[in-house]
Amino acid sequence: MPKKGRYAHLNGSSAYYPFGARTTLRKQQRLRVVLLRLLGLALVLPAAFLLIRQIVFNGGQPEPPAAVMSPESADPSPVTVNVQPATINAPAGAATPEESTPSGTAILPQYEALYQQNNDLVGWLTIDAIGVDYPVMQTPGDNEYYLRRGFDKLYSLAGSLFLDENCRLSDPPTANWLIYGHNMSDGSMFGKLDSFADEAFCKAHPTFSFDTLYEEMEWQIVAVLRTEVGADALPYYTFFDAKDEKDWQARYRAIQDLALFDTGVDAAYGDQLLTLSTCGTTSSATDKRLAVVAKRIS
Repeated sequence: MPKKGRYAHLNGSSAYYPFGARTTLRKQQRLRVVLLRLLGLALVLPAAFLLIRQIVFNGGQPEPPAAVMSPESADPSPVTVNVQPATINAPAGAATPEESTPSGTAILPQYEALYQQNNDLVGWLTIDAIGVDYPVMQTPGDNEYYLRRGFDKLYSLAGSLFLDENCRLSDPPTANWLIYGHNMSDGSMFGKLDSFADEAFCKAHPTFSFDTLYEEMEWQIVAVLRTEVGADALPYYTFFDAKDEKDWQARYRAIQDLALFDTGVDAAYGDQLLTLSTCGTTSSATDKRLAVVAKRIS
């Protein structure tokens, strides 16, 4: 028979049954279970919040603006907006920056309320064929501010569409406007942009709209391309402006050389270009890129 002092440090009531040891062990197990549950909640609740925010609240994005009222029902003083010059080096005969600039021009009625909510808003992109209907933001000095933020500036996994800080929409506009968006697996943002990599789909849906705050604009797809970061001598994601026509042509040829197919549409020096860019896959760790390049049409 063991000596009673053998289990004295366990505070048991018997030398044969270390009750205190079992009680302590069970307390430790219960504490671990509680801690694991709390840890699980700490992981699940944020994920649930992000999921609800993305599905129910559209990732912090606003509803599309209401259609502009007809002239008959509109305000007696309708907004008049001049056509923007196509490029900083516009060819002879094109409108000069002095002749057409949005400086001092009133914001289009459908965007006034949204701009008051967030003055980082610079435009609205609508591509009906793939369900894109989102505001476009810009934050010079902090280019990726909306990479993981919604229109309401709160965290959002899908982020927002945003215009590169090197782009100017006016005074004068840069030759190419570059809009980024995440390739989301749920199809939001630019999650379905790769639909245009299919030639038949692209040719069936060749146009879309991108409005600035001051002007409604229609665009036609010129090229769809795939590439990788660092793979090109003249990458599309560094094309914002051109020194002259020769430089513009070199940039444009670099885009055409990567085109997946011939869209049947060409662009010329002086055309305003717009590039929509996203990752080539839904993984944010990839260096692959997909881009849709379009030109402004009347």
